[in-house]
Amino acid sequence: MQITELRQLILDCCNDVVFTFNGKRSGISSEVQDYQPTFFVWHGADSKQYSNVDVMLQDTFFSGKSIADLIELIEFEIV
Repeated sequence: MQITELRQLILDCCNDVVFTFNGKRSGISSEVQDYQPTFFVWHGADSKQYSNVDVMLQDTFFSGKSIADLIELIEFEIV
């Protein structure tokens, strides 16, 4: 999967993305309120939220790696 494809799936706000990295179950989900999306991520017991998908994709939240870093290292499951 390419980052542009994953980005669009996240922006559609219809799917969750789950994966395991560094032995921790992780994922991305979204919620839309008043036409504004919020993106929620979790990595093990840690969680964070973002209002900008591009910031979320570049943040090194996942054990020092970003989604952009992980895109070619792990398999993402779309649920």
